[in-house]
This record gives sequence, structure tokens and C-alpha cells, in this order.
Amino acid sequence: MYEFEQYEYEFSKIYKRMLRLELLIKHKIINLSTKVYQNEVMEKYKKFFNNSYIYNKYCSDTKRENYFLAVRDSKSIDNVVKFERIINMLMLRHTLHFIFTEEAFRNPDIQNKFYAIKIEKFKELRNNRENLIALRNHIAHFNFKSYNEKKKEYLHSLMLFEHCLGCSLGKYGRIPNDLGNKPNMTKIIETIFELCPELFKKNVAHTEFPYNKDRMIVDMYEDIAVLNGWEYGELKSQWDVIRKKYDFNKKKAEQENRTDLEIEYVQPSLFEQAGALINND
Repeated sequence: MYEFEQYEYEFSKIYKRMLRLELLIKHKIINLSTKVYQNEVMEKYKKFFNNSYIYNKYCSDTKRENYFLAVRDSKSIDNVVKFERIINMLMLRHTLHFIFTEEAFRNPDIQNKFYAIKIEKFKELRNNRENLIALRNHIAHFNFKSYNEKKKEYLHSLMLFEHCLGCSLGKYGRIPNDLGNKPNMTKIIETIFELCPELFKKNVAHTEFPYNKDRMIVDMYEDIAVLNGWEYGELKSQWDVIRKKYDFNKKKAEQENRTDLEIEYVQPSLFEQAGALINND
């Protein structure tokens, strides 16, 4: 087995979380800033847009064109569109620099909606940004050795940002890292139910979530398990997780006389699946 095969699944999982977090940060920057400052948004953040250390990082390979300046200095692009395009092209390092250094971004109308929770230790979040950047680079370049050297710290930083921004596991209000070392599957399924019981209910449609409910449960199981001491190579199969979900539901339904939980798996027919695809289109 090649080394990259050993880390392939683990890195793909972390990269998905990193990408989701990065996209959410940019989405919030754009939407909140343009709502508050509207067409004056470029002027409000002029210190950032005039920082040569930043914009010189966005030159083409031949250095004949600077993508950042081409947008910033355009006479034909609206300021709001300029802002959106530049923020979307930023590297993670510069995105984090923006949210931690720009005075105009400290506007309460932005800050109170940007973070999903009240930040009590802002310095801790800021101090973890270098770990987040390093993790992003190690994952992108398959740097297994450097990743392993500080794996625990890197994943802590990722979880911290997810919690503060309301992303991935962080959207459920608390960090489920208190289950003890290597908790069993039942304990993890119970925790998922506590965090998001709608995933277990039969009358809640898959379309109420970003993707299939069972797939979300599998993702949450893996994230929580790793957060509490398990390695990716030790995790149970997806089928084991879903089977445990139905066992959990059946037992809970019997004990609490509930009728709202899924206790049997019903495979949609091909016609039903095709109809769902057509309706989504």
C-alpha cells in the first residue's frame, strides 16, 4: 500500500471540512459587508485592498497580469461586484487576515452575525489561524509527515473555527469532544441524536438537509469519533453506522412509545428516485 492511499480517505474528509469552512467565511464576509456598507464597501476596506503585500500574491505565472488589481482598478465593474470577486479569489491566509485586522469588519452589525456564538476568547481564535493555514496547506499538498506531527493541534484549530462560525459539527451548538477516549458506536449515535434529532425522524424529508440524512449521520459519526480519539482507519463501515441508527431508533421507540422515528429502512423505487431528480431539476 502506498502512503498516499493510507491517508487518502482521511485527507478527503478534512479537505471537505476545510473547503466548507472557507466558503462559509467568504459567504459571510461578502453578504454582511455588502449589506452594511453597500456601494461604499471598497472604500471602507481600502487599507486591505491597497496592501501591496497582499495584492502582489495574485500575479499570473508570467507576472504580466495581476488578477487582484485587474478587478480592483476596473472602471466597468460595480463596487459590490468588485468586492465579491476579490474576496472569492483570496487565499485562506488573506481571508483570515481580513477578518482579524480590518477595523471596518468590527462593526457590531457584522460581528454579531458573522460568528455563530459569542466569542469569549477571541485571542484564542486568532492564535489558531496559523494552525488552520498549515492544515490547509498540508492537506492540499499531501504532506503526511508534517500533518502527523501536529495532527491533534490542527484538528483542534479546525474544530474551534467550525464551532465559532457554525460550520459542520460546529452548527449544533456544542463541541462533542467530551465522550471519553474512543467511545463506542452507541454512545456516538446517542450524541448525534442529542445534537440533531431530526435526522432520525421518519417524517422529516432528506430535502430538509444539505444532503441525505443517513449520509449526514455517517459524516457526523466519523467526525465525532475522530474528535474523541479514534483514527480514521479504525472507523466502522457506513453500513454498520446506519444499522446502529435503526437499532437505536427501534429501541428508543419501544422504550418511549414513540412513532416518529425511522425503524425500518425503505429503499425508494427507481421511479421514485427518478421523480425526485426531475422535481429537483
